Amino acid sequence: MNDVVPLSHSMQANYHLAIVRPRSVSDMDEVVQALRGNKAVILNLEQLDVKEAQRISDFVAGSTYAISGSQSKLGKGVFLFTPNNFKIQDRGRVEAAIAFN
Repeated sequence: MNDVVPLSHSMQANYHLAIVRPRSVSDMDEVVQALRGNKAVILNLEQLDVKEAQRISDFVAGSTYAISGSQSKLGKGVFLFTPNNFKIQDRGRVEAAIAFN
Protein backbone atom coordinates (compact mmCIF):
# COMPACT_ATOMS: atom_id res chain seq x y z
CA MET A 1 0.00 0.00 0.00
CA ASN A 2 1.45 3.35 -1.04
CA ASP A 3 -0.03 6.46 0.61
CA VAL A 4 2.26 8.90 -1.21
CA VAL A 5 0.44 10.80 -3.93
CA PRO A 6 2.79 12.49 -6.40
CA LEU A 7 2.14 16.11 -7.32
CA SER A 8 2.40 17.21 -10.89
CA HIS A 9 5.51 19.27 -11.67
CA SER A 10 3.46 22.48 -12.00
CA MET A 11 1.93 22.01 -8.55
CA GLN A 12 5.15 21.30 -6.69
CA ALA A 13 6.34 24.89 -6.82
CA ASN A 14 3.14 26.13 -5.17
CA TYR A 15 3.19 23.98 -2.03
CA HIS A 16 5.64 24.34 0.83
CA LEU A 17 6.02 22.48 4.09
CA ALA A 18 7.71 23.74 7.25
CA ILE A 19 8.84 21.34 9.97
CA VAL A 20 8.98 23.07 13.35
CA ARG A 21 10.31 21.78 16.68
CA PRO A 22 9.51 24.66 19.05
CA ARG A 23 11.25 25.11 22.37
CA SER A 24 8.54 27.37 23.84
CA VAL A 25 5.40 29.35 23.03
CA SER A 26 7.60 32.26 21.96
CA ASP A 27 8.61 30.24 18.88
CA MET A 28 5.04 30.26 17.56
CA ASP A 29 5.48 33.38 15.42
CA GLU A 30 7.36 31.20 12.91
CA VAL A 31 4.43 28.77 12.71
CA VAL A 32 1.78 31.48 12.32
CA GLN A 33 3.82 33.25 9.62
CA ALA A 34 4.23 29.98 7.72
CA LEU A 35 0.48 29.29 7.82
CA ARG A 36 -0.34 32.85 6.78
CA GLY A 37 2.13 32.40 3.91
CA ASN A 38 0.14 29.34 2.71
CA LYS A 39 2.69 26.82 3.95
CA ALA A 40 1.76 23.58 5.67
CA VAL A 41 3.41 23.00 9.04
CA ILE A 42 4.44 19.78 10.73
CA LEU A 43 4.68 20.64 14.41
CA ASN A 44 6.79 18.26 16.48
CA LEU A 45 6.14 18.68 20.21
CA GLU A 46 7.70 15.41 21.37
CA GLN A 47 10.56 17.05 23.26
CA LEU A 48 8.37 19.41 25.31
CA ASP A 49 6.69 18.83 28.65
CA VAL A 50 2.97 18.13 28.40
CA LYS A 51 1.81 21.55 29.66
CA GLU A 52 3.96 23.52 27.23
CA ALA A 53 3.03 21.21 24.36
CA GLN A 54 -0.68 21.66 25.12
CA ARG A 55 -0.35 25.46 25.17
CA ILE A 56 1.45 25.41 21.83
CA SER A 57 -0.97 23.01 20.17
CA ASP A 58 -3.94 25.09 21.41
CA PHE A 59 -2.35 28.29 20.07
CA VAL A 60 -1.58 26.82 16.66
CA ALA A 61 -5.00 25.14 16.43
CA GLY A 62 -6.65 28.52 17.08
CA SER A 63 -4.44 30.22 14.51
CA THR A 64 -5.23 27.51 11.97
CA TYR A 65 -8.95 27.84 12.63
CA ALA A 66 -8.73 31.62 12.14
CA ILE A 67 -7.44 31.15 8.59
CA SER A 68 -9.96 28.37 7.79
CA GLY A 69 -7.16 25.79 7.76
CA SER A 70 -7.10 22.14 8.77
CA GLN A 71 -5.30 20.07 11.35
CA SER A 72 -4.44 16.42 11.76
CA LYS A 73 -2.65 14.42 14.39
CA LEU A 74 0.16 12.42 12.79
CA GLY A 75 1.44 10.72 15.93
CA LYS A 76 2.12 11.27 19.60
CA GLY A 77 3.12 14.91 19.84
CA VAL A 78 3.31 15.41 16.05
CA PHE A 79 0.67 17.42 14.18
CA LEU A 80 0.02 18.68 10.67
CA PHE A 81 -1.49 22.14 10.25
CA THR A 82 -2.44 23.36 6.79
CA PRO A 83 -3.81 26.59 5.35
CA ASN A 84 -7.05 26.44 3.39
CA ASN A 85 -5.24 25.95 0.05
CA PHE A 86 -4.21 22.41 1.12
CA LYS A 87 -6.53 19.45 1.07
CA ILE A 88 -5.73 16.55 3.38
CA GLN A 89 -6.84 13.10 2.39
CA ASP A 90 -6.65 10.74 5.34
CA ARG A 91 -7.28 7.10 4.54
CA GLY A 92 -7.37 6.25 8.24
CA ARG A 93 -9.23 7.72 11.15
CA VAL A 94 -9.54 11.49 11.06
CA GLU A 95 -8.93 13.24 14.36
CA ALA A 96 -11.90 15.51 15.08
CA ALA A 97 -10.00 17.64 17.59
CA ILE A 98 -6.38 18.14 18.43
CA ALA A 99 -5.11 16.98 21.79
CA PHE A 100 -1.64 16.28 23.06
CA ASN A 101 -1.47 12.75 24.44
